[in-house]
Amino acid sequence: MGSNTSKAKRSTSYERRTRDTTRLPSIIPTIGSNTSTKGTPAPVRTKTVINPRVPQELVDEILDHLAAGSNFRALRACALVSKSWVPSCRRHLFHTARFTSRNTDRWFKAFPVPDESPAHYVRELRVRIVGSQCVPEEFFQYTQWFTNAEEISLLGLEGAPPLRTPSFWKLPQTITSLTINTDAVTLVQLRDIMAHLPSSDDLSLSGSPIPVDRSTLSGIGTTLRGRFGRKLQLRDNCVHKDVVDLLLGDPTGLRFTEVDICCRQECLLPTARLVQACDKTLVKLSYMITSHGKSHFSIHLAES
Repeated sequence: MGSNTSKAKRSTSYERRTRDTTRLPSIIPTIGSNTSTKGTPAPVRTKTVINPRVPQELVDEILDHLAAGSNFRALRACALVSKSWVPSCRRHLFHTARFTSRNTDRWFKAFPVPDESPAHYVRELRVRIVGSQCVPEEFFQYTQWFTNAEEISLLGLEGAPPLRTPSFWKLPQTITSLTINTDAVTLVQLRDIMAHLPSSDDLSLSGSPIPVDRSTLSGIGTTLRGRFGRKLQLRDNCVHKDVVDLLLGDPTGLRFTEVDICCRQECLLPTARLVQACDKTLVKLSYMITSHGKSHFSIHLAES
């Protein structure tokens, strides 16, 4: 009898515990409830819901702020947040594209289809064309993918052999600013590059020009007439008689409004010819004469 009574008590106790356990969800306070398990008021807890549909204008403002601070790591992370954020992130991440022998193959393997390539986000192209890390000549078969590029810099290394085959006929026709290190090209090649960029307005030359037969430079001004009309910048040894002849020609086509020159003292005469040719359109002139690598004389003129 005692054994049966003991079993009945254990069974009743188990059923009671089971019944109470099944009722627990009904007495546990939910988020936002103001009643505790002991019947006393509990602090109200609110649930924060993040709306994933952030206005695109606000997203663009944030991404512009990150790009202004060159926080590209954060921009890459933002590109993974939402598909709608990708175009705005790519606009900043691919604004400037630098190509050397190391990354050219990786670019075209990663983006083999032009329509799906971020090339149309690129606004500035920097290309190493001579030297140990120069791009392969095949690169210029794909430059037309950069349909919105506005600036292009063709860079070289001092002392490296000049470019052999200038495959520049396929450069983006949208280019408005051309920067060339003349250590990389001959003056004839420079002339051909300039002649095949119909929308160019700004011209920046640096380095030491490679000598060529002067007879091949005749009449270049006619070829360039009506182009490069905003800003001219000459650095290092580029204020050279051959360079000035290339830019002037006969008749002259120069119509620069801003001229920025840094040259050696022996280049004063070519510089004077260049400034005189821009006399009718020139509104701003910055001029510096250097001697043994130091600034010897500088002048800045501006007109409204």
